[in-house]
This record gives sequence, structure tokens and C-alpha cells, in this order.
Amino acid sequence: MKVLSFRNIILLTTYLIGRKKSAKYRAYEIKEESMSPSLYPGEYIFAKLAKNNPQRGDVVIFKNIEKKFEVVKRVLGLPNEKVSAKDGALYVNGQVIDDTWAQDLTSDFSEITVGPNQVFVLGDNRSVSTSDSRILGSIDWDECYEVIYRYWPFDRIGQI
Repeated sequence: MKVLSFRNIILLTTYLIGRKKSAKYRAYEIKEESMSPSLYPGEYIFAKLAKNNPQRGDVVIFKNIEKKFEVVKRVLGLPNEKVSAKDGALYVNGQVIDDTWAQDLTSDFSEITVGPNQVFVLGDNRSVSTSDSRILGSIDWDECYEVIYRYWPFDRIGQI
């Protein structure tokens, strides 16, 4: 009989806790390319209910209300900021930001004002990203889960 390693026990526990869809934690399988190369389809992540103030660069899980499924995106606009894109660059409050996460140019969109206690999210791989704030508008921070850890595959385990 094979004995489970401590690492495998921790991973299994994380998976089981997250799969229960508790109010505080989520385990999630990446199903699309919109966050690559940060996250690839088939990888598994663990997230906790967002409590702290959002930070630009946070990776979050939220529910696409229209399509009734959860998606993963990156926070790029914070509460009360104005976000737009022109000529491939992302602007926050009229200034180009250092968007090191973008894997390609951001398509142009008109200025959107992020509401209080909301965030503006985009996928890193913008050309294939859907279900983001360009389509859905700002997302309520209280309904987001902050991604804290990738637990599968083994060779990419670690913080996001």
C-alpha cells in the first residue's frame, strides 16, 4: 500500500475544501486561455473570499451573472478610477499604466468609471478574453474571490 506524502495530503485537502463551494473558499479549474501564460487550461487554483482592499494585479474569480459560470481575470482598475484603452494601451485616470500582464494589445474601449467597491478586470491574453469588464462592466469586489495559490500541476505549484 502506497502512503500519501504530506504534500499530497495538503493538496487533496485544499481541493476537497474548495470543491465544497464554501462561502469563504473556492477551488477552481482553469478552463480557458484568457489568463495564459499566468494560468493555463487544466491548472487548478485555490482562492479566498476577497476581504482586503483590491490591488492592481490581483487575480480574482467571480461569477458571470449573464452566463451563470465563474471566470478568472486580473484586476486592473480600482474603485472610483476611470479606465479606458486607446491604440493598444490601457489608461487609468488618463495615464498609461505599466500593464506588464498583457500578452497582446488591448482593444480600444471608451472610458468606464469604476464604481465604489467595484473593480475593472481583464484577462492577460486580451485577444481571447471574454467575460471581462469591457463586456460586463465593473465587478462588485464583495463577490470576488482572490486567487492565492496554484496547486496543480505539480511543476507549477505556488502563489499566483
